[in-house]
Amino acid sequence: MPAPSKLKLRVTDVPNPYYSLAHPTDAANPSTIPAVINVRESAITTMAARGVLDAAQVAAATRFRALWEAIGGKGAGAVDYGREHVDGGKARDPITERQANAGKELAKCRELLGVRLYGLVSAVCGEGYALTEIFTGKRERLTAADCLRMSLDDLAELWRLATRR
Repeated sequence: MPAPSKLKLRVTDVPNPYYSLAHPTDAANPSTIPAVINVRESAITTMAARGVLDAAQVAAATRFRALWEAIGGKGAGAVDYGREHVDGGKARDPITERQANAGKELAKCRELLGVRLYGLVSAVCGEGYALTEIFTGKRERLTAADCLRMSLDDLAELWRLATRR
């Protein structure tokens, strides 16, 4: 169980995994259901719970995190080519197709955002750091939050997650 200071639960509406478009939306088939989430699970959930991020920005951050985790955080792990394969086992591929595709997608993100903003998005969305852990001054944190929101807007537009305005 997490430390008490790291746990803050809040009830929020989430998409219903059992929702069916074949039936009308009513009490037996709701499109959203209430769920309890830990708003301190990551900096993104905390910012979303405070209303700092909109739905498209949260979706972009979630997709970035999934890509980041697909490549293993900082990249593919090392392969021990000297290891002997027993019982007729095949040699493990050093990198899977999923990891390669995630790497290509993150390269597009880095090209779009640039080195500094990509580093900020990687630290907050990928590695899970809070802005208070990265920046000490209040002005630095506010500027970083603005840059993070702009970067997530750009990623949402790249992945066509942006809501129409």
